[in-house]
Amino acid sequence: MPAHSIDFQINPGVFSTPELVQVFDEKARYQRWLDFEAALAEVQGDMGVIPQEAAAEIGRKARLEYIDLESVHKKYLHSRNSIIPLINGLRGVCEKGYGEYVHYGVTTQDVLDTAEILELRETLALTYRDLRALEMICLDLAKKYRLTPEVARTHGQQALPTTFGMKAVVWLGEIRRHIERLAYISQRISMGQLGGAVGTMAALGPHAMEIARRTLNLLGLDHSNVPWHNSRDNIGELASIFSLLVTTLAKMANEIVQLQKTEIDELREPVPGGAASSSTMPHKKNPVICQRIIVLSRHVRYLTGTILESMAHEHERDAGCLWAEWLAVPQLCIYTGAALRYMLDVMSGLEVRVDRMMENLHLQKDMIASEWLMFRLSSMIGKMKSSTKLRELSAKAQETKTSLKNVVMEDPEIGSLLASEELAYLDHPERYIGHAVQIVDQAIEDIEKKRALDPERF
Repeated sequence: MPAHSIDFQINPGVFSTPELVQVFDEKARYQRWLDFEAALAEVQGDMGVIPQEAAAEIGRKARLEYIDLESVHKKYLHSRNSIIPLINGLRGVCEKGYGEYVHYGVTTQDVLDTAEILELRETLALTYRDLRALEMICLDLAKKYRLTPEVARTHGQQALPTTFGMKAVVWLGEIRRHIERLAYISQRISMGQLGGAVGTMAALGPHAMEIARRTLNLLGLDHSNVPWHNSRDNIGELASIFSLLVTTLAKMANEIVQLQKTEIDELREPVPGGAASSSTMPHKKNPVICQRIIVLSRHVRYLTGTILESMAHEHERDAGCLWAEWLAVPQLCIYTGAALRYMLDVMSGLEVRVDRMMENLHLQKDMIASEWLMFRLSSMIGKMKSSTKLRELSAKAQETKTSLKNVVMEDPEIGSLLASEELAYLDHPERYIGHAVQIVDQAIEDIEKKRALDPERF
């Protein structure tokens, strides 16, 4: 019976996705190990290191369907090595004694690291696909709501008018940078491992470099002339990029949670028809999916810390560091993918409550455009004097529950400086959005140009 939420079967997919679970599936991983052995044998056969007949037999039998997995399972109960039981299973099904040429001249970590890179390549492809889909959704939101006024908040308080399109392009900027980071790391990470016991490739013979290069090329990977058995910065970099990505998702999710609060109610997470979010309060529509995104982001950051700590290897191989990394990587990838899929679901059905945004913008009436008034007065009485005066008048308006406009007009010092027609601008804070629309339009144009240059897939 599954004991981890990633593998749950009765309630699956709460903190995972079917695609990523399949990427890191036990049998899929074992098949990647066998693929490594088949590629190695093929190259060694071509180069005369092992008999070509042996290479062909290993290639034919390096499939899980030929392996006695029950026997492999029993051997794992008494093995301390990650791959020996499976390797012995392959050796056992190879005819004419050709099994002795399986795993010829390489070490366990070569297989495990190369398989991990293949898994990360698949993970990056899925992440890139979904992140570009999220970018497209946010682009559409920015276009649709480029003119939609909304109050901006700083320090948790209403600040000045902005637009919802402006909020969307801020999200877009981060998403675009994450896409660029994925493109960069996908190239850097595509480096398999084939260094032998301590990285010197001694057992591979005089043509070791060529064997390594050709073997990894068969698997779609590059070869590093310098082994990276104990050099894990590329893995740490990828984990850090995923941590940055999910933190953006968490920021977006938290913004929706905050703006879905009953007292604000400007955004709402979509709720599938008839779905209940509270067991006892039928009136509630809890932002459950956004909260899950936030939780997943925390776990990814914690796992990233584990992976970064695992970079501090001792000597040429440090199993304690390696196992910490190997345990953390699948979880980190699955949680990142799950958070991204959830965000796609949320953003594709996000309810934008335009009327409520306008109501909240006028909640403090003409007070919300006090910055406009301060700079209007600054040209007449100076910036500092204008600021001090308006703080006094704003406090007075709040205490007397009257409009700032009336308090200003009644003030003996500045009341005569502005005509009532001019002060009427305070009644329309939706006009005081600065260059928000221009910023949104420019951001949309820039991102669309970059999207046009993106590859369809990695």
